[in-house]
Amino acid sequence: MRIWTAIALALGLLIAPLAQENPGSVKQAVDLYKQGKVTEAIDILETIYKNDQDNKSAANWLGFLYLQAGRAKDAVPVLEQAAKLSPDNAETLNNLGNAYLHSNDMNRAEAAYRRVIAIKPGFADAYYNLGNVYMKQKRYDQAISQYRKSIQLRPSDAYTRNNLGYAYQQKGAMRQAVEQYKEAVRLAPTNDTFRLNYALGLIQLREYKEGAQLLEKLMPKMPNDVNAWLKLAECYVNLKNRGKAISVLQTAIDKNSDATDLHYNLGVLQVAQGNWGAASTAFERVISLKPNDAGALAQLGYVQMKQNKFDEAKATLEMSLQHDPKQTSAKVNLAALYSQTDQWEDAINLYRQALAENPKLNEARLALADIYYRKRDFKAAEREYRAVIARNPQSEAAWNNLGLVLERTDRLDEAIKAFQRAIAINPRSASAHNNLGVVYERKNQLDQAKTMYRLALKLDPGFQDAKTNLARLEK
Repeated sequence: MRIWTAIALALGLLIAPLAQENPGSVKQAVDLYKQGKVTEAIDILETIYKNDQDNKSAANWLGFLYLQAGRAKDAVPVLEQAAKLSPDNAETLNNLGNAYLHSNDMNRAEAAYRRVIAIKPGFADAYYNLGNVYMKQKRYDQAISQYRKSIQLRPSDAYTRNNLGYAYQQKGAMRQAVEQYKEAVRLAPTNDTFRLNYALGLIQLREYKEGAQLLEKLMPKMPNDVNAWLKLAECYVNLKNRGKAISVLQTAIDKNSDATDLHYNLGVLQVAQGNWGAASTAFERVISLKPNDAGALAQLGYVQMKQNKFDEAKATLEMSLQHDPKQTSAKVNLAALYSQTDQWEDAINLYRQALAENPKLNEARLALADIYYRKRDFKAAEREYRAVIARNPQSEAAWNNLGLVLERTDRLDEAIKAFQRAIAINPRSASAHNNLGVVYERKNQLDQAKTMYRLALKLDPGFQDAKTNLARLEK
């Protein structure tokens, strides 16, 4: 019997003892096992073995049935005794190796399988099982070597192909992994675990269309596999079809109404679509199922901000941080709310905490710089704008706002260069053109100033600052 964990590794081939070794009552137990009455068979064999531990057949069958019943630790001493009675029996040693394997005694399992190979070098299952030991130990190169030896002896074994694929996957060799998963599916086309592994492997290779096609066929057979539903939705997101991704998650939720990950990801997609009401409903459902979910609270707070429910958003974001003080997105959004109400010190504190946790949050750093600018702390504002530019030289907003700081601190030539850089990044920025015009005007380069104001108005005919500035020069 093969045992495997879904979407991963197939473990342990058990070998039934030979039929001709079944005298007397042992045969009765074997017949019961063949009828599916494993517990009754074990009861008979336990009685025989208790009275005669030198009964090879009873020891072999009892150890085998313990393994069948998931009682690996009970199987170990019985199969150790069977191996003493039959030290050259490859099948007994293979089952003893499996008992060790399922008892997490990897060293003894390895030794048992190596004894099998020494006795019977052409025994494909021993190489397969030894590969499983190495997989458990994360010795992936050795696992691959053993699986390949097993395949040489038995090329048509789908389980070994599946496990070889998993070993390659653990090494990060996804292309080779997918080749093995594909071959496993060819050899066992109705095995849903192998088909799922193949689909997920394709998705990891970013072959989203083929991965989605495979998952669409699989999902009716595994409607409660939440991870598979999420992967199918991920495919459609990457195929630029958010509507289909949303539909997939809604179908998944119909079948798994209490799966918080499905509701959460549906909320994220609704946010991406700007469907604030639907997003709110999704995140509220997560919170109803899992009230302390700081991530869902942070997302809901953001949605409430977008709905202009600022008091509710503030309370929700503060609750998120109560549950998880390191919820960075909640800090950023709450800081934005504080900034709107001129609670600058509270906003600065939260932005600084968020940036300490993740220095790559350029939008948060840009917002922090804007607060310093509004407070007229131009030195701090300049520092933060330059930090944004260091991480993203193509940030038009950072260059434009740095230009404002430089203009306010009378470094006009530097300001011109900053505004010119902003315009180079975004030639349609009316604000940057207007700001550059202001600096030219301050330098008494009035023709250049007029040109910039006119360009700003061409880009945005309703831009009042540019209208006022141009009118002043044209009096």
